[in-house]
Amino acid sequence: MKKNTYRGMTVIELVISFGVLLLVLGLATALFKQAFTHVTLTTENMTNEQAARVAMAKINSSLSQASVDANSTDTNQGTPAPAVISVFPTATSTPGITFYRVYTLDPAAIPTGTTLAPEPQYYVHIIAYDAAAQQVKEYSMDYQTVYKVGGPSPAPIIIANNVTDFGIMAISPTEYQFQITVNNINMATQAEAPYTLVDNVHLMN
Repeated sequence: MKKNTYRGMTVIELVISFGVLLLVLGLATALFKQAFTHVTLTTENMTNEQAARVAMAKINSSLSQASVDANSTDTNQGTPAPAVISVFPTATSTPGITFYRVYTLDPAAIPTGTTLAPEPQYYVHIIAYDAAAQQVKEYSMDYQTVYKVGGPSPAPIIIANNVTDFGIMAISPTEYQFQITVNNINMATQAEAPYTLVDNVHLMN
């Protein structure tokens, strides 16, 4: 009979092979984990920054349009000066700002010949921080029919989510400083530092 010349692996060779395989897999796993963590932190940081900048742009766009009633034909029911009604940045109250904004900037949509004041009609806007929901919200209501008579608050527009801090400071009657901190955590064990953005908003009037 012909003798089989093929030799199998010994136990020692098998153990060494498995050891080399485990070493390679371990290095690959460590590199993959490091790359995944880096991508997660980078994405988290970019998401926080983008959310803060978008929120600040919305606040700037809305508050910069705050104005007073400058129509001389209005009765004494027109909106008083200044454009900003109140700012509540103290630690004992929810940070927010209340201001007047004209109903529309479209001349064709402004009503004429009415005895209602103010003319053009104004809305009252409130931008406030909801600490429980970690959201910055904006409320918009009609001056005559809702705000003036103390009607129920309308449904808000959510400006930003995952907001851990929000503050407002009056620099002057026409300039206000906002600070917003966004902290959107994607991985609890590898959380990136919150992103804080500070910007000054100037009123147009």
